[in-house]
Amino acid sequence: MLCILHFAFCIEIYLLTLTQVHTFDAISYILDVDRKPWPELFHPHHLAYGPLGAIIRAVAVWRGWHGSAATLIQATNALAGAVGVTIFARVVRRVTGRADLAVAGALLLGSSYAFWYYAVEVEVYTIACLFLILALTLLVALLRRPSPALAAALGVAQGLAVLFHQTNVLLSVPVAVALLLSDDRRTMMIVRRFIAYVIPLAAIVIGSYLWVGLGVSGFRSWAELSVWMEGYARTGWWGGAVDGMKFAALGGGLSRTVVPPGWEILPIGLLALLLINLRGLRSAPRGLVWVLLAWLLTYGVFFLWWEPDNIEFWIASLPPFYMVLLVAVGGREAARRWSFIALCLLGLTMFGVNLGAIRQRGDAANDLQRQITSALVARSAPGDLLVVPDGLLELYLPYYAGRENVLSLTQAMTASGSEWSVACATLRERMDRSLSSGYAVVAVGDALRPNPAPLGESPSMMERFRLTPDQVAACYAPLTAMFQVASLGSGLPDYRRIAPAQELADGVGWDFRRGAWGWQGVNVGSTEIHTTGWALTPGIDPSLRSPPLTIDAARYGKIELRMAASTADRDAQIFFLDPSGRAYEGRSLHFTLRPGPAMHTYRLDLRGAAGWDGQVGGLRIDPVGAGDGGGVTVESIRLLP
Repeated sequence: MLCILHFAFCIEIYLLTLTQVHTFDAISYILDVDRKPWPELFHPHHLAYGPLGAIIRAVAVWRGWHGSAATLIQATNALAGAVGVTIFARVVRRVTGRADLAVAGALLLGSSYAFWYYAVEVEVYTIACLFLILALTLLVALLRRPSPALAAALGVAQGLAVLFHQTNVLLSVPVAVALLLSDDRRTMMIVRRFIAYVIPLAAIVIGSYLWVGLGVSGFRSWAELSVWMEGYARTGWWGGAVDGMKFAALGGGLSRTVVPPGWEILPIGLLALLLINLRGLRSAPRGLVWVLLAWLLTYGVFFLWWEPDNIEFWIASLPPFYMVLLVAVGGREAARRWSFIALCLLGLTMFGVNLGAIRQRGDAANDLQRQITSALVARSAPGDLLVVPDGLLELYLPYYAGRENVLSLTQAMTASGSEWSVACATLRERMDRSLSSGYAVVAVGDALRPNPAPLGESPSMMERFRLTPDQVAACYAPLTAMFQVASLGSGLPDYRRIAPAQELADGVGWDFRRGAWGWQGVNVGSTEIHTTGWALTPGIDPSLRSPPLTIDAARYGKIELRMAASTADRDAQIFFLDPSGRAYEGRSLHFTLRPGPAMHTYRLDLRGAAGWDGQVGGLRIDPVGAGDGGGVTVESIRLLP
């Protein structure tokens, strides 16, 4: 009955607090499950999670579901979290012999911030933790009644935990301690149990990776397979020297795993309660404390080196820590009552604090990134290129707003194999392509000059790629003069925008002293943007072509060009492209350039010009008929009413 109550309470709380504000990884998983074919769902570091989501969604669709997989996967995680808490409470009761400590254990684990949050989110850690809790149950049983069958079951549980997160291979260390310290220490029996444990573990993990790598993904060499499996480890983003900053990050990460910032007194209180009751560990089942300490030490050392401030990695350490605490409190007779009361008070306070924190974090109304997304969508057209800082926006825009034309530093660096020169060229090419297609370029916040992460937080993607703000800013420098600073609204960051061709045609025109604005030069040799304009060296049949436009010819009576030419040929021509973008001699106007390097203004009458009627699909300027070694500089072009 107590188990049923634990489960019912947890599943209700988790389902009532499902988050509406997702992490970057969560939206990645949602988009993968919603869009990708199943062979592309096998992420090497949590192999089983994507396919599980796809299976859940397929079953739901079969039953009539028409929405995203997000809520389905969240509900699955909530179920896994409630089951995990229930199993943990049961094993606590088995170890301590006390129902009240089982209730306290359920309260502590189920209301810990990281465990709770990932039980209501779309990420991999809750299901992985469920299998770790099953493994803890089997470890306790193995210490008491060692047998090959229990060892094999332990191998299965750990194997499944590894498939949901690769780092759970670390559990092999406490398992080895348990195999050595179990009641039956005969060498032959230890060997038999070890073999029984390793065979299913290896079959599940190695078999799954080989099947996906060689079968589904089609790798044909060990080098290809290892690069796929070890992709994250090879980036150099994680790990590194263990220094004072990492220890400081460790303290923050462990504290935030239990409660949000500002409530550090609660994890300190739990640690103090453990230290006060350390002598209670003497009454623990033989070998259990050593197994739990091996678990905590193994995971602790690895994640101290790997990424100590990331709370999602510390979820795996919550069950062994709380087990040590509960065994210590339950084993010290002299302080049993007041220690239990203190434990319950800490647990209830954690529950109240985390309930408020998770509700607040999960409320879409408090989601700054979604507010920015909505503001961007309201101030841009569907085809506009949205240049965003690395983070949630690059996924929020396609997920919440259906905007796929999004660009970030991470995308460019990943596509280039982390070569900055190639990535910079990609960034510039994407922006030029959008402008030449007639769309705007919108850059949010510090996307053009990203800032380092605040002290004590995980490095930004710019820092992970070992780039500096000046390097990134230099890449965008040729476009900087075309950007205009604007506001997304009160409380939101500023954004910068390069206006689309149609807006400029209907307004101030094109000032080529600031940039090319998406115009394309053909047969113009070397070109440069100077403070005097767009300098070019005409070749054979040179031209400058505007992005696609929709010009109502009746609205405009003249076109004004400011140009300078040092060419012998001074016969210039303007083509009025038809609505499909084609140029005809019968839709053009000739004019003569004045000689000399000085800038001249040409204000040409369009009324009655051949082809200037109806809808004009764009402009093409032929500065000369053929280049003769001289140069032409175009300062500006604009249409006049």
